Amino acid sequence: MKFFSLILASVFVLISCTHFQTKVQPQASYDTLVPLQLNEERIPAAEEMNWWSANASQVEKATCRVKLPTATKDILDYYAKKPASPGYEGGHVYISGILLEDERPELVLALAKLLSPAREQTIEGAPKNFQEAFNVNPQCKKALCASQKIFGAAVGPQMMYLMEQFDVNTSRYSFKNADAFSSSEIADVIRVFELIRPEQIPFQSNKQLIKFKRGYTRAAYGSDGDTVLANASIELFDSWSRQSSIMRQYTLYHEVAHNYSDNHFSDYDRSNAWLALSNWKENSNGEFEAQKRKAQQGHPFVSRYGETNPFEDFAESVTAYRFNPTLLKRTSSSKYNLIKLLVFDGLEFTSNAACSQPTLKTQYQKQVDAGISFSREQKDAIKNSCRQSYYQSIVGRSPVSFFANCVDYEATQVWQKQNINKFPGLVPQSLYDEKLRISNLKFKGLKKELTQELAPEAADWILDVVKIYTYRMKPEMTNSEYCDVWAEIKNRVYPSINTQSEWRRNSYLIVRDYSPNEGAARGLCLDLVQGFTPRSKSTVSSIKSWVKEKALIESQEPLQERGITRETLLKYILDRTDLK
Repeated sequence: MKFFSLILASVFVLISCTHFQTKVQPQASYDTLVPLQLNEERIPAAEEMNWWSANASQVEKATCRVKLPTATKDILDYYAKKPASPGYEGGHVYISGILLEDERPELVLALAKLLSPAREQTIEGAPKNFQEAFNVNPQCKKALCASQKIFGAAVGPQMMYLMEQFDVNTSRYSFKNADAFSSSEIADVIRVFELIRPEQIPFQSNKQLIKFKRGYTRAAYGSDGDTVLANASIELFDSWSRQSSIMRQYTLYHEVAHNYSDNHFSDYDRSNAWLALSNWKENSNGEFEAQKRKAQQGHPFVSRYGETNPFEDFAESVTAYRFNPTLLKRTSSSKYNLIKLLVFDGLEFTSNAACSQPTLKTQYQKQVDAGISFSREQKDAIKNSCRQSYYQSIVGRSPVSFFANCVDYEATQVWQKQNINKFPGLVPQSLYDEKLRISNLKFKGLKKELTQELAPEAADWILDVVKIYTYRMKPEMTNSEYCDVWAEIKNRVYPSINTQSEWRRNSYLIVRDYSPNEGAARGLCLDLVQGFTPRSKSTVSSIKSWVKEKALIESQEPLQERGITRETLLKYILDRTDLK
């Protein structure tokens, strides 16, 4: 499940890595790099396999693997035959000096991401102008061609495919400490995505997946540096490159498994439900120890690596669920069932016959789409909880998606209480995240209905507040000066905001701004006095400006002097909060 994309990147902490069994060393600063000292002593292969939860044969023969293009030729053929998106219109655009003509918008975006820093950072060695640095000639007017010039004839299209299809960024120009992948390495990365349903990729947008600088490792790994394969960030080290194709896939899937937990503030691998299954206890140093006696009584681990801590226990168990489900089910049916419901949405991989089964979310959403009735009292409760988010999407600093997420979350609380007995496998934690206040279920009809109720309310409130400052409005003002007066609504508080509701106390990411934002209010005013383009009317080649509506000025009231009427404001609000 994919959750709301803007929040976790700045707080993401790496707590896990995949490595061969060795002793633990004191950790140095995580950001410190040290040259990799190769250790020629290797654990025998048979012992390594006991270290993991599945063997090479099980990974290679995994059920429900969907064939994806991995070779450059196949990827080029894929895009050559892929139909253009509905409404596609040609044009030209420059990306870091490179002219692209009549290119698919999704490939333009993919190339732009690969050539740009993913965060606010300077990337050593990244050219300011890629066209000049790589001599991308004028005849190379397609994104795939440009990627071949910059990243290599074989690797470029592979990187573009990962970026465009899965929003996974493998570029050394986007992240620090990144190096170039080989074509065979990128092919194995693509093969891992053959094992994951698109709707269950647990990544945020523009996800880092890099080959770490060759010959280096993190100083924090100490003498383990040459045996660390990868970590959950995801950074792949030299030791990963030295593995077989199958084991590279296993290792990367293990790191993907960490992300199933890390992408939720509920932290599946740190939840009480998970810790209790193997009786993990946190000591005074913040480290976890498992009570082996409890493990022997019915909750054993699927691998020796899984005994390391609850985070590796979780990742190894998820990996076993995918490649070796019989082992996980036999060793701990409780872990199997928890992962089935929380991670895989009811999907199982015990046979190829199960590959086409619908997810639990699909079943639940089908029931929601068939029609669910809310009482007037329930609708008002949901509206009151989400009113602040709605106002913030108009004169605040929040996107309208915050309001949509709020309605979905609050409606899901009502729905799951009504249907808990109808769906025995319903686990609330798999439906929503109470810390992020987002839900997997979408209530389109309810959102549209509440928007229609809140829009006129918001328009009236804004106009009533602005009227307080009409004494400052002068006919000779410029539009900018006129809208500076509108910005004074920053001093007012949104109406009917419940600041004591339970979700506010529990949520990590509630915007606690109870007043309009000065810049947003000024921007709304400027849009109205200058005329604005409805988002639903915009196209690539022809953007027809919505003719600015002029009020029939029957008086000299300042609110009408520049054509800002209730009707115009209401149209603007409905357009900007359209949740199609």
